Amino acid sequence: MGLSISGLGSGFDWQSTVEQVRQVQEKQLLGPLNTQKSSYKDKLDAWDSISSKLSAFLTAVQDIKDSTDFDLFAPTLTSSSASVAADSLLAVTVDSGAGRGLFDIQVTNLAKAEKLQSDSVTSTTTDAGWTGSISVGGNAVTLDGKSLTDLQDEINTLNTGDTPTGVVASVLQVSSSDYRLLLTSEETGAAGIDFTDAAGDYFATLQAGEDAAFSIDGISMTRSSNTVDDAIAGITLNLMGEDPTTTVTLDLRHDQDAMAAKVQAVVDAYNGLAGYINDQFSYNADTQSTGGPLFGDGITRSLKSTMQSALLDAGLYNYGITFENDGTVSLDGVDLEAAFQSDFGGTVSGFNDLAQSLESILSGYTDSVDGTVKLQRNSIQTNIDRLDDKITNMTSRIDMEMERLTKQFITMDDALNQMQSQSNWLSSQLSSLGYSS
Repeated sequence: MGLSISGLGSGFDWQSTVEQVRQVQEKQLLGPLNTQKSSYKDKLDAWDSISSKLSAFLTAVQDIKDSTDFDLFAPTLTSSSASVAADSLLAVTVDSGAGRGLFDIQVTNLAKAEKLQSDSVTSTTTDAGWTGSISVGGNAVTLDGKSLTDLQDEINTLNTGDTPTGVVASVLQVSSSDYRLLLTSEETGAAGIDFTDAAGDYFATLQAGEDAAFSIDGISMTRSSNTVDDAIAGITLNLMGEDPTTTVTLDLRHDQDAMAAKVQAVVDAYNGLAGYINDQFSYNADTQSTGGPLFGDGITRSLKSTMQSALLDAGLYNYGITFENDGTVSLDGVDLEAAFQSDFGGTVSGFNDLAQSLESILSGYTDSVDGTVKLQRNSIQTNIDRLDDKITNMTSRIDMEMERLTKQFITMDDALNQMQSQSNWLSSQLSSLGYSS
C-alpha cells in the first residue's frame, strides 16, 4: 500500500492566494484614500473652472471701468453727389482718441508713386547696349554688358536688407521686340525716386510722383500718402478716389453696437460664473445626487452672494439689466441704447462705478499670491499631497506584507515538497519489503 500527502507540495497555487489577499487589502486600505483623493481632485478642477470664469469676468469688467472705454465712434459717410458714392472717394477707420465730429471733406488729388521707364531694347537676356552707371537710392549700378534681367535683379537686391531703396524694378514686354525696364517707387508722394540717369539718358518719367491734395471743412491740406492719420484725432482717412466737385460728409457718432457689446461681455462673463456656481449647488431629489464637487461650499456661496450684491447695488435696471430667478442677469439692448441717449455721461459713470467696485472684489479672489482662489487651491493641493503620502506609505506596507506572505508560502511549499519526497521514499521502501517477502 502506497503513502501520499494529498494536496501538498508544488500543486498548491499560493501565488493566486497572495494576489487575492493583495486585492482585499488594497480595497480595504487604499480604496478610501483614493476615493478621498479623487474627491479633492474634483474640487481642485472645480476651482480651476471658477478661476477661469473669474478671470474672464475681471477682463470684461476692466474694459468698462474708465470713461474713455466708451469713447467708441462709428463713422457715417454721405456724398453731395447722387452719382458719386461716398465710399468711392473716402474710407474711414476709427481709432482710440476719436470724438464726436462732423466734417466736410473733398479729395482733389490722390497721391501717386513715381514711375520711370527705360529705352526700348529687343531682348531681356542679351546686353542692352547701355554704358556708364545709374544711381538708385544713392547706390551706383553699372550698365555695361548687362541685360534688362540682370539690371532688374540687381536693382531689386538693393531694395532689401536694413537700408532698402524703396524702388522696385520690373521688365515690361510691349511687343515681341520691345522690352523696357520699369522703376517704381514703393512710396507715393512728390518726392519720388532718388534716381540719377547715366550720360546716355536711358530713362524717362512714365508717371510723376504726386502728393495727395484734399480739404477738410474748406482747409486745404497735402500728404505724401493716401492714408492720412494725422488730420483728425483718432481718425484714419483712406483716400480712395478724387473728385473736386463732390463733398463727402463724415459724421462721427457714438457706436451704440460697440458700447452694447462691451456691456454684453460683462453680462455674459457674469452669467458664466453664476451659472457654473448654480450647477454646483443643484440637487436631484429623485437620484439624491448633488450637482458638483463644491456643493454646499461656503466660500463658493459667499462668492455668488457678493457678486449679486454688487450688481444689485448698482441699480442696473436703469441701464436695461435685470435679474433672473436663478441669479443670472439679462440685457435689454433697446433699454441700454435709450439710457445712453438720454444721459450718456450718467450711464457711462454708472458702469464705471460698477466696474471699479467689481474689479476690487474680483481682484481679492483672483490675486495670484493671496487671493481666495489661490488659497483654496493651495489648501486642496495640501490635502492631495497628504493623501499621496498616505497612499505611498500604505502601498509600501502592503508590498512588505505581500513579500512576507510570499516568503511564508515559499517556505511552506518547500517543506511540503520535502515531506512529499520522504513519503515517496517511504512508500518505495515498504513496497520493496513486500516484494522480498
